[in-house]
Amino acid sequence: MKSNLHISKPTLYLCAFIFIAQIVYGFSAARGNEASTGLSLWYFLTFYWAIGWWFINDSRGYGIKWIDDYMDTGLFLYVAWIFILPYYLFKSRGWRAFYTIMLLLGIYFGAYIAGVIVYLLTSI
Repeated sequence: MKSNLHISKPTLYLCAFIFIAQIVYGFSAARGNEASTGLSLWYFLTFYWAIGWWFINDSRGYGIKWIDDYMDTGLFLYVAWIFILPYYLFKSRGWRAFYTIMLLLGIYFGAYIAGVIVYLLTSI
């Protein structure tokens, strides 16, 4: 039986980035260190680039034209990504957007907890 699951490169990159970054942040938080300025800059630049890449690619895949035609996607995502992404997910996927949101939240918090556990295991 063939699966209809198609995961694009931007989606894989975004999930992998969030996973790796949250492990690093969880590890450094468990050590009691705040993230360095360079690490924070890297995180924000890469996060917004990955969100923008995924957003544009995904909107083209779902045939939603308002993303490319009417706005500067980078600035728009920088200013309002926390509001526009859930709206976009529900507009493009309907109620299946809950699965996507739960998956992203699971990766985000799960990787942070994994970073804390890695630190605790290595500090014993």
